[in-house]
Amino acid sequence: MRRSMLLFQAMLAMLLVGCASSAPPAAEPTSAAPTAAAESVSFAAADGVTVTGRLHGTGTTAVVLSNMGDNDPAAWESFAPTVAARGYAVLTYSYRYPIRTPSLTAAMARGAVDDLRGAVTFVRARGASRVVLIGASLGGMATAKVAGAQKADAAVVIAAPADRPDFDLRVDDAEVSAITGPSLFIASDNDTTVPAVETRRLFDLAPQPKRWHTFASAAHGTLLLDTAFAEDFRRVLLDFVTRTTPS
Repeated sequence: MRRSMLLFQAMLAMLLVGCASSAPPAAEPTSAAPTAAAESVSFAAADGVTVTGRLHGTGTTAVVLSNMGDNDPAAWESFAPTVAARGYAVLTYSYRYPIRTPSLTAAMARGAVDDLRGAVTFVRARGASRVVLIGASLGGMATAKVAGAQKADAAVVIAAPADRPDFDLRVDDAEVSAITGPSLFIASDNDTTVPAVETRRLFDLAPQPKRWHTFASAAHGTLLLDTAFAEDFRRVLLDFVTRTTPS
């Protein structure tokens, strides 16, 4: 009886080893830890105001991640290591006004555009020969306004309108048509903060090559990172960056 039990256990062990060896390989993770801690940095906005941020990774291609109107970089901070692990320098930063401010003003919104201009100057001074701009909501408007004039190599505009009269901020047609690199425009189909049709207006004005992508969600901008679409959202962004602007 004991001999039969030992034989059964041996056969079971062989079966389990066989199953493990025939299992499909694990999928490549969509996020990775940075090789080193992010560096705290500060730089001057286009109008001289001091702005602070964090520089993740190193490389001759820099990716600048611009916040939504709440000015909370946490969402981009969670994404930056994924990009940096692919050999990019990634800048996250806060606009000149307080994080999670309860009252965004026109001056704050307009200042965010100068903050992004300063960010581009900063990463180029740090050795970037190519620059990718990615921004959501207010950051998307700033990206659309700055990408052409700053000759960005690629740009991603997420959940951004062409015009916010309440903040005296508008993306002019000429600013969008001046974009020379590949561009990607992203929206949520059911976004009520900035309806997809408003972001589509910017897409329609942009020159080729360009791409339009939507998610079947109501999440606005980087809030997609808190939904079931988070991994797809990251994958779309990372695929665009790596395909259009090598590290």
